[in-house]
This record gives sequence, structure tokens and C-alpha cells, in this order.
Amino acid sequence: MSRERGSSAVEAVIVTPLVMLLIFGIVELGFVFKDYLAAAGAVRGGVRIAAASPRLSTFAQLAANNVAKTGGAINFSDTQEMWVYKVDTTTNKPIGFSDFSNCTTCVKFRWDTGTKAFVPTFSNWLSSNQNACSSSSLGGPPDRIGVYLKLRHAAFTGFIFSTLYISQSSVLSLEPMPVEGGCKPA
Repeated sequence: MSRERGSSAVEAVIVTPLVMLLIFGIVELGFVFKDYLAAAGAVRGGVRIAAASPRLSTFAQLAANNVAKTGGAINFSDTQEMWVYKVDTTTNKPIGFSDFSNCTTCVKFRWDTGTKAFVPTFSNWLSSNQNACSSSSLGGPPDRIGVYLKLRHAAFTGFIFSTLYISQSSVLSLEPMPVEGGCKPA
């Protein structure tokens, strides 16, 4: 009888850490997945606003504001990068780049913890340079616009990893404007 109790204790010592690791791993992955989905939803919300605001001087700020508004589950103080960028139609990446290492035709933002809003830090994509002509009109097709967000996700438990980076982007074509309304740069 005492040998059976001893073997049960040994089994518990072996199995308990594995079960705890499994539980903490599930919790950790749940938090990562929550941030991943929140970032995906936020960039989709931002790009919808940006695409619907062609040639409007505040297009990038409106997109950034909508990212902040729709990303309520995100701790934006962990934002590493946030861009509204002109998209290369062949790669869906920023013009001139094959990845998200940088952008040149874009507006970059940083999160201001005091105002709890995105503020621009770099801008060289003027709204007056956007082409919003329809595909069927002279001057089309319209430019494609993207929103990119990169967040640092600190581990909740630290058992599996300490930090992960979550990045999301979404791309849409600018909503076409009438040619008479100035759909493309002069």
C-alpha cells in the first residue's frame, strides 16, 4: 500500500509540471491570438477609411484614427510601426520595397501615450498625388493604399517566449472619383 502511494506521488511530480506548462501555453497562445485578431481588424478598419478618402488631405490621419478606434483590444503603447502607404500593385508591399522594412511613399505614425492617438512622424505621400480615377476612365486604374501595423507582444507567462512581434497589413484600391472632380494629379 505505501509503495502505491509513493508511485502516485512520483507520477504527480512528473505530470503536474507538464500539465501546468500545457495550460500556460494555451493561455499564452490565447493572448497572442487576441492581439493578432485585434491588429488585423484595426488595419482593415484603417484601410477602409483611407480608401474611401481619396485626395482628401487628412486621409492618413483619418486612417490612423480609425486604427486606434477599431483596435480597442490593443495596447497601442506597444506599437512599433504604423504606416499608411502607397502599394506596389505587383507585390502588395510599399512602393519600392519587397517587404515591410521601410516605405518611402507613405505617412508614418507613432503612438502618443499622452493624447492616446497616433501622430505623424514622417510624411511624403500628399493626397494631391493620389490617382483615384476608375479603371474604366482615362487615367485609371486607381492607386492602391495600405495600412501596416507592427506591435510588440510581451508574454503573459514567459514560459514559452518573452516577446513576439505581430504585424498586419491590409490593402484596398482608392474609391474612384469622377474625372471632372480631379481624380488624378494635374
